[in-house]
Amino acid sequence: MLAIIRGSGLYSLGENFHLQQQAPRKTPFGDTSADILQGRWHDNPLVFLPRHGPGHRVPPHRVNYRANIWALKQLGVAQIIA
Repeated sequence: MLAIIRGSGLYSLGENFHLQQQAPRKTPFGDTSADILQGRWHDNPLVFLPRHGPGHRVPPHRVNYRANIWALKQLGVAQIIA
C-alpha cells in the first residue's frame, strides 16, 4: 500500500480520493501528528497523513516522525511519498 505524507503544500487529493476511515493513531512513540486518512484514490488503496496536523499547527521540529512512520507500517504501508 502507498502512503502520502503531505506538508503544507498539499491539502487535498481532490475529488478522486474517497475517504473510508479517519482515525487518530496512538503508537509506542506517542500520537501521530494528525489523524491518518485511509481511502481509495483512482480505485487504489491510499493512506494520507498531514504531517503538520490540522490547520498546520505542528511546526517541523515538533512533528513526531517516529510515531508517523510506525503507524503507517502497522497499516501495511510499503511505500511512502513525502
